[in-house]
Amino acid sequence: MTYKYTLDRTSKKFSCPACGKKTFVRYIEVETSKYLESTIGRCDRESKCAYHKSPNGNKPITYNVIQKMEESSYHDDDVLSSYGRNYRANNFVQYLRQYFCTTDIEAVVRKYFIGTSTYWKGATIFWQVDHEMNVRAGKVMLYDSNSGRRVKKPFNHINWMHKVLHLNDFVLQQCLFGIHNLCDYQKGSTVCIVESEKTAIIMTLLYPEYLWLATGSKTNLKSSVIKPLKDYKIIVYPDKTEYKDWNTKVEGFQKMGYTIICSDFLENFKVCEGVDLADVMI
Repeated sequence: MTYKYTLDRTSKKFSCPACGKKTFVRYIEVETSKYLESTIGRCDRESKCAYHKSPNGNKPITYNVIQKMEESSYHDDDVLSSYGRNYRANNFVQYLRQYFCTTDIEAVVRKYFIGTSTYWKGATIFWQVDHEMNVRAGKVMLYDSNSGRRVKKPFNHINWMHKVLHLNDFVLQQCLFGIHNLCDYQKGSTVCIVESEKTAIIMTLLYPEYLWLATGSKTNLKSSVIKPLKDYKIIVYPDKTEYKDWNTKVEGFQKMGYTIICSDFLENFKVCEGVDLADVMI
């Protein structure tokens, strides 16, 4: 359904009226593509700020023709091998070496098709390959090789490979990170879902008996991405303070017939907001 106003889908960000960070996405009028007032929009810092002011009178637009959902674009398969090298220059892989042996790291790199990018020196590519082995996306992220934290200053270092490669007509339809491994797990087995790709990798190294997947963001836990998991047992592990939101979604999935539960494991720890499973385990 198309509405009169929608959040701007470009990468342009503004200063948030609440927290002052340049993480504010403004609403636009669909028919004119013009921005609404500067205070009408949503801050991307969903946990730490959560500012969201919706426009008044945002009603659905009725069209005389049926709107078709755009089909997902795919990267060529050879991108996986093209960027699957030079791990000594990959900050995230070097961070893992502080805690895990080389053999296990090499295995998890192969399992999840972890790539290396020169877009930023030391950057990592987390490829999203769906359960039918289509390469749907590549998320480029930069980590600090010592702390394992994402580099967010002077700006948040995150981008998509279709933008890096200037694929202008690319239609991004995400899937769960790691779901291409589903074929190696019997139906009825347990699959675990976390938010960040980093956490999925670390938990795989710690508990390899389970398939660990990642949504890539708080908002990407939705029915379209968990659809291939209908015949599996699913446990989701939200970040600290996100339990209520994810559990509400899980209750909806249960009504749809999914065997799924939401763990409140992190809510029992006295840790900061946003801390995830890997932070606690490491």
